[in-house]
Amino acid sequence: MTKAVTPTELAEVQALRKRLYYAAPSVQVVAVPNAARRTQWEARRAKQEGLVAGFPDLICLAPGGLMAFVEMKRVRGGTVSENQSEWITRLNEYGFPAAVCKGADAGVAFLKAHGFPIRERAA
Repeated sequence: MTKAVTPTELAEVQALRKRLYYAAPSVQVVAVPNAARRTQWEARRAKQEGLVAGFPDLICLAPGGLMAFVEMKRVRGGTVSENQSEWITRLNEYGFPAAVCKGADAGVAFLKAHGFPIRERAA
């Protein structure tokens, strides 16, 4: 019996982007660089350029002025840091839809719930 492999956070981001590419071609998804896994020099440079800890992974834009922020996590596992939680709360308080989405399906559902033009999947 083989053990099911849980996709990585990057795999979930890629799955969401692929789903939106086909089901919502007018939706633009902009990735925010991850501050983790950088050398000290790269981290310092990113901070100088304005990168802040905990900002959501994705900025999603659509015609009509729609904007939402998505922090992607794996379906199983994947914890939200204090900085990430604070950013999600702050963005919502500012009036922007922002959420932690566990997996691509949750990301699509979140965006659809906020009016993003996403077609239904073909059966």
